[in-house]
Amino acid sequence: MPKFIGIDLLDSLEKIMKKNTQSYQSDFAYDRKDLEEAAAKVDALPLRERTYLWMSRRCGTWCLKEGRVFLKPTAAHHIWTYYGDGKSERILAYAVEVTGLEDGKVIGNLYPLDYREHVELVKRRSVPADQVRVVHEKGAYFQDVDKRVHKGGHKLFDKFLYSEYVPNDSGALETVLRQEEWKRMNMRCGKVENHIRNIRKSAA
Repeated sequence: MPKFIGIDLLDSLEKIMKKNTQSYQSDFAYDRKDLEEAAAKVDALPLRERTYLWMSRRCGTWCLKEGRVFLKPTAAHHIWTYYGDGKSERILAYAVEVTGLEDGKVIGNLYPLDYREHVELVKRRSVPADQVRVVHEKGAYFQDVDKRVHKGGHKLFDKFLYSEYVPNDSGALETVLRQEEWKRMNMRCGKVENHIRNIRKSAA
């Protein structure tokens, strides 16, 4: 399959979504927000933090950070792999790289994926995380993933900011993501207009 470089991401993804997603098209508003925020921070975020996996289903869409999909047991990992066993539903899946903003448009690169093959890859190559890093205004601490994250104030670290899964082997996760980047680099280039034109509209 070809890749599509330097395109208007939101326009292209919306056209794909409208051909394949028959209900809950409003999900795309959340995808749009995530990609617009990434484009606005293009100078502050490395490309790895601006790379997503996106899917269009008959009922809704998902836009998930690639690094989180390959880290289990994150919500992103569970969501991306959840639909892999079903053979009847057509799922259109893509890797999405956000590269910037031009004239108010989110610009980037789009890479079609074979969704079910990709799910099997994710299941094989995902890196486990046994700990969560809980970050507050005045410090952070680690806890086991099976413990509930308390999002209230902490008597030492003050206000809760966010929590994140910590890979057991960060080098292994880096290797997986680098290999995925390499595969995308070696895809031939194509025209996204032709790709969208060839997508058969999903039956209602």
